[in-house]
Amino acid sequence: MLGVTENGVWRRNQKPYSHILPSSYRQLNILPVIREAFWRWFQGQGIKLHSDFHHLNSSQALCFNLFFPLLLDDERHLDVVGEALGIAPDFSPGARFEFQPHEVEGTSFDFAIPRASGGHIYFEIKYTESRFGAASADERHLKKFKEIYGPRVAGRFEDPYCRAEGFLANYQVVRNIWHLNETADDLVVFLYPRENKFLRQQEGILRGCATQPYKNRVRVMYLEDLVSYVRGRVIRHSLQSSAIREFEAKYFPTPPAVEE
Repeated sequence: MLGVTENGVWRRNQKPYSHILPSSYRQLNILPVIREAFWRWFQGQGIKLHSDFHHLNSSQALCFNLFFPLLLDDERHLDVVGEALGIAPDFSPGARFEFQPHEVEGTSFDFAIPRASGGHIYFEIKYTESRFGAASADERHLKKFKEIYGPRVAGRFEDPYCRAEGFLANYQVVRNIWHLNETADDLVVFLYPRENKFLRQQEGILRGCATQPYKNRVRVMYLEDLVSYVRGRVIRHSLQSSAIREFEAKYFPTPPAVEE
């Protein structure tokens, strides 16, 4: 379909795989209908591509392919994302990929939509990954917990996650939720395929690590459900409708094989 017969090489073991593009063809990992516009826009954005971006199952490429079509036409199609989440479409211009809300802390959310009320909807997106990341309890992370995370974990998380051991063991999940502000403006959305049974096994942590009122602002959403909802709402818009069809053909042809 992409016209590339050569397999790309996985940097970890230097072996070729059919789901990896040669790195020189990485631009083909963007959907055809938006490819030219995307790479034209990408220049000057200051976004760093992940080292595995040329993998056909790259979650960063998936994020671009899902949300970039909705940013066209003055971002007005982003309203359907709010509707799918069951919230008022109160978005402000300026949605961002790889958004870093806290420069010192350093987390980059895959996608973030600003709200008129001042908060954001933050997206953490997975595709074939089998887990959310942990962090080593080494000197650097323990120091970061003590100086950055620790001062505002009380009242946000259940007791096990307020201690360095529990926080770091569930680092990627808990640090994302840590960013929620103290008002009701922010949401963190963990978005991944329903078919990814490994991530679904971790939903207890996603839904249960935070305390109220933060718990109500943590959402688990399945990629299939969001795509289906968006498809039904952009059917009259040719570019967005074409992008959704190409997205489904690329990412949902069969249940994704999860990387161990």
